[in-house]
Amino acid sequence: MMMVLGLLASCTEDIVVDVPQGRRVPVVEGSITDEYKRHEVILSYSTALYDTIGREMISHAEVYVATGDDTIWFCEQENKPGHYLSDSVAGRKNRWYHLEVNIGENPLYPRPLHLYVDTKMANNAQGIDSVALVPKLDENDVPFVDDKAAVCVCPYFQTIADSTIVYNVELYLNGRLFKNRPSKLFNLFPMSGYAGYYFNGPEMLQDNVEVPVGIMNKSYLRDGDVVKVRLYSISRDYMYFLVGQKLAVGVNPVMGAFPAMFTNVFSNCDAIGWFNATSVIEGEGIYHEDIFQE
Repeated sequence: MMMVLGLLASCTEDIVVDVPQGRRVPVVEGSITDEYKRHEVILSYSTALYDTIGREMISHAEVYVATGDDTIWFCEQENKPGHYLSDSVAGRKNRWYHLEVNIGENPLYPRPLHLYVDTKMANNAQGIDSVALVPKLDENDVPFVDDKAAVCVCPYFQTIADSTIVYNVELYLNGRLFKNRPSKLFNLFPMSGYAGYYFNGPEMLQDNVEVPVGIMNKSYLRDGDVVKVRLYSISRDYMYFLVGQKLAVGVNPVMGAFPAMFTNVFSNCDAIGWFNATSVIEGEGIYHEDIFQE
C-alpha cells in the first residue's frame, strides 16, 4: 500500500492556468451627495488578475465638478495619493453634475488623458419620520427564537411617485456601520410597487406586517441601542454597476469569462468606474428587548 501511495504522489505536478489579462486602464470612484460635507473622488489604474502589489494611484490630476452654476474643485490629499477631496458643499436633487478629470503624464499612453462623467442626482423623499424595530416573524406570525431571532428595520416616510428609484441601504448600530451582512451591495431596495405610498402606512401594508429595508440579528443588539437607517437614492444604472461589481468578486476564471463591468466614465482612452450623485435620507430607532415578550 505504501508503494502505491508513493507512486500516486510522484505523479502530481503544478498546473498553470494562463488567464488572458486585460490592459491597465484608469479607474474612477467617487460621489457627490446632498449632504453638506467634503466629497471624494479616487483615481487609480486597474491591476492584473493575480497582482500582489496593489493598485497604483493616480496623482497630480486635475479634478473638478461643474454644476452649471458653480465649479467644485477636488484637491489631492497630501497623505493619500490618488484621493481627491472637495471643500464642504451640498449637492441638490434633480441636478446634473459634470465630472472632469485631466491626467497629464501617465504610464499608459504618450498623450494626456481626459475622463468625464455626466450624472443626475436622483430625486428622494423629504426625510424619514420614524424607524420601527420589530421582531422577524415565522410563518405563524410568531417571533423567531434562538439563533434565528432577528429584528426588522422598518422606516416610515412619504415616498415620491417615482418607481425608478432604488435605495442603497446602510444600517448603523450606535453610530457604527452595521456589518451583519457580507456586503452592503446586497442592500438594494427597489421602490417599484411602493412609489407614491406612505411607506409602511396603513394603505401600503399587507396583513398588517411592516416592510423592512434591513434585518439585524438579535444577538448583536442590547436594550437601548440606537439603530440608524440611511437610504441612498440611486439610479438603476448605478444599481447594475453595484451588482456587477459584486458578481465580479471571486469568479473562478476556469469556469468562464468575467462579467462585463458597467461604467459611466467616458474618455479619450479605455476607462472604467463610476461617479455617482445621490440624495440621502436617514432616521433612527431605539431597540428595546421587550419587543420579543408577549
